[in-house]
Amino acid sequence: MNFSNDVSVLKSILSETNLQIISLLRTDSLNTREIARLLQKDETQISRGLRGLERMGIVEGRWVRLRGRNVKLYSLKCDEFSVRFTAGGVEVVMGETVYHRPQPLPASSAPEVENFVGRDEELKLLKGSSPVVAVFGIAGIGKSSLVARAFDDAFWYSMDGSESLEYIAWRMALHLNMKGFPELIEYLRAGGRDTKSIKGLILEGIEETRSVIVFEDVHKCTDGEIESFLRFLSSRVERGKLVLISREKPRVDYERVLFIHLRGLKVEESHRLLSLRIPGITPEEAVRLHHLTLGHPLLLALAAEARGVAGDRTSLFEYLLGEIYEKLDERERLVLQVLALFDEPVELSALKRMTYGSAFLVLYSLLNKGLVERKGESYYLHDLLRAFIREISEVDEKSHYREYISYLLEKNTARDFLTAFKYAIRLGDEEMIADITELRIRRLWRVALDFPTAYMRLLRKVEDSPYAKKEMARLYFNRGFFERALGLWHKALEDIEGDFHRFDVLMMLVDVHCEMGNIELAEGTLSELEGIFRSHKDDPYIKLGYYIELTKVRTFKREREKALEGAFKELEAVRSYPEPYPELEALILYHIGYLYVELGELQRALTYYREGLETAKAYSLPFMMNLGYLQMGIVQYYLRNFNEATGNAGKAAEYFLGVRNYRRALDALFRLTVSLMGLGEYGKAENQAKKMAEITQSTNYPLGWTAYLLIGILRELRGEDGEQYLETGLEKLRENDYLCRGFFEELTVLFDEKDVNSWLSRGSNP
Repeated sequence: MNFSNDVSVLKSILSETNLQIISLLRTDSLNTREIARLLQKDETQISRGLRGLERMGIVEGRWVRLRGRNVKLYSLKCDEFSVRFTAGGVEVVMGETVYHRPQPLPASSAPEVENFVGRDEELKLLKGSSPVVAVFGIAGIGKSSLVARAFDDAFWYSMDGSESLEYIAWRMALHLNMKGFPELIEYLRAGGRDTKSIKGLILEGIEETRSVIVFEDVHKCTDGEIESFLRFLSSRVERGKLVLISREKPRVDYERVLFIHLRGLKVEESHRLLSLRIPGITPEEAVRLHHLTLGHPLLLALAAEARGVAGDRTSLFEYLLGEIYEKLDERERLVLQVLALFDEPVELSALKRMTYGSAFLVLYSLLNKGLVERKGESYYLHDLLRAFIREISEVDEKSHYREYISYLLEKNTARDFLTAFKYAIRLGDEEMIADITELRIRRLWRVALDFPTAYMRLLRKVEDSPYAKKEMARLYFNRGFFERALGLWHKALEDIEGDFHRFDVLMMLVDVHCEMGNIELAEGTLSELEGIFRSHKDDPYIKLGYYIELTKVRTFKREREKALEGAFKELEAVRSYPEPYPELEALILYHIGYLYVELGELQRALTYYREGLETAKAYSLPFMMNLGYLQMGIVQYYLRNFNEATGNAGKAAEYFLGVRNYRRALDALFRLTVSLMGLGEYGKAENQAKKMAEITQSTNYPLGWTAYLLIGILRELRGEDGEQYLETGLEKLRENDYLCRGFFEELTVLFDEKDVNSWLSRGSNP
């Protein structure tokens, strides 16, 4: 393709959404749904972007046929196209031709800066060698404009009091991935939730990419975990830069932080700013307005809009009402009043739905008057103006909240769901809360997995609602607080209405009873569940949920053949679900494989493990793919196909170590070690066992202590003394009979029982 004169194509390539898509495709082939989930954007928008990039020859798609369903995977044509992210913008490289467009990386939304004057000393300090800078001062004094002027390629996050560390981590992961550091996003995609690991990866990414990270409105932060995170970064960032913007002096590591207390503009700077808005303004008039506003940039801009204001104004509200607001037309007032309802920037398309189809022209006028600010494709009011507009607003809040909620839920992303839920809480409408939580369960189930802290914070605001109670219980269950979850579910059952919500609670009660070993209670609850299922067989969620719990109860009762029958019903239900549910489909296939292993039918188990792996590959699910490799490695080990077992276990071990999932990594390393022993590769096997031991020293996972037994046996096999390792391993596992028996059975695949007993008895000698 010839792009030499096609500026429109270049701009299309370098749109925010398309750049983010390209960034993700640099590291993996992905389908539309996974890209939409990672970018927290509407799937339709992603499809449109992918089709455009495909027409340009930038990406290529291939169809995969998966059990009657077509799945399209997209990948980047790296041999024809590449993107270089530079400090000054973005370079598009096609062969030997380079196209440059100065543009900041679009991983976050910094405010647009217009009519910036002065602040030369502060800019010099900001851009200096200090790795941590805190800019603080009163509202509207120009803190954000100053930082945005200094760093146009920074990651930018605005606090509003509702954020959580996992949400910030996802946003930073996208930015760092675009800068060439994919480790954080891979860790999060794999389900990584460990706070220490997340903080460590963020710091590693900032340092490696030398990123500038900006947190705005730090004074609004109410989350102790985020405050701890900011202190962590401020005490450790060296090669990157951390900038904090706040109305108050941030509580961070004072010894390492350069504090900039921003005050009003100097007289000459005020004159320059006013000259941009009032050509030909006299120095005397500029000085008068400077003294009236004390050089406050926002007030100067408003004073310029309300030319001729007397000098005795003391109230900002009176000033705005008398000199500016009353001069606005009806459309401008409506847009301002609607914007004032919302805490976060509102997208243009949402404003069009809530105000006028021609809202852009109104916004353009308000931007020129300094009343509205812009971030990307979204618009917002400064806090000072928002407070004033809310005081005099005449719009129907509830109707606009409902319209905005509807708009957000149509986008079908976790981020927009959380925002919609926040405004549903403001409405105080119990029926809407019930409907929204049902929608989350049916369509946005990952909200509870990806953003549990942010969701819990919202739920606590309506904790008396039975629908909030059952959602809180689910979050507690996911964290292992079974007793707390149990209590909340029982309370919720007393007040919830409708079979769907009742079914959802009963389904989770079956789960918690199984996990707590109360099989009789699980069976009793399953009977209630079955009653609802019989009345709603056509509801895909209820059908799938019933068979999931039926299979679970039978599995816990060790009724393997009945469990297998239930698992096939599960598989049928998930494949007939209205939308693809690939994570669950792969998991069900793996469970079928597990049941066949339990029944001794290893070849059939391998068939279903392969099918699960195929599903995970088709939908670009790296965690599920490597779980499949691990399961296949186990079966191949039992079949004594040690080469295949080594290859699959090795893939899984590399992945789980990379994403810091150490429990799964130990499973894979154990399988890799014993498979290498089967090949007679004793030196390589001992190296893998040593990796297990290193992980165990810091995590104390029980399986890891078998590493000492493996090292001891390997040394004995080479004619060396392994007794000390054997003693250490047996001492650590003395009270874990289940693990000891399992270890013995695994080794008897390779060695005679007498030999295994002999080694273990050596370690048990005093």
